[in-house]
Amino acid sequence: MQAATARFLRYLRVERNASELTIKSYREDLEALQEYLADEDEPCPLPSEISTLDLRGYVSAMTEAGYAKTTISRRLASLRSFFRFAQREGLCRSNPAKPLRNPRRSRKLP
Repeated sequence: MQAATARFLRYLRVERNASELTIKSYREDLEALQEYLADEDEPCPLPSEISTLDLRGYVSAMTEAGYAKTTISRRLASLRSFFRFAQREGLCRSNPAKPLRNPRRSRKLP
């Protein structure tokens, strides 16, 4: 997944002309996913080996860890963008992040 991440970040920099801060945020979001998916015995799986169920577990772990809903939403946006790129580049057959929805934002009562 590290090679795919490097390709994605290069794509953001060169083709999308993304700012360094945006690229840094994407890198951190993807590294956090890699840390979650990495096993002590095995490295992080390839993008084609990651399922929607894996990503749902990641969202659940972030929720249980107390991450803000806005942080979870931003990370999901990063993952959707990464997997859309990976699918377009032939690194995976489908986008496992596509079915995931952002957590509902709580509304303040008037």
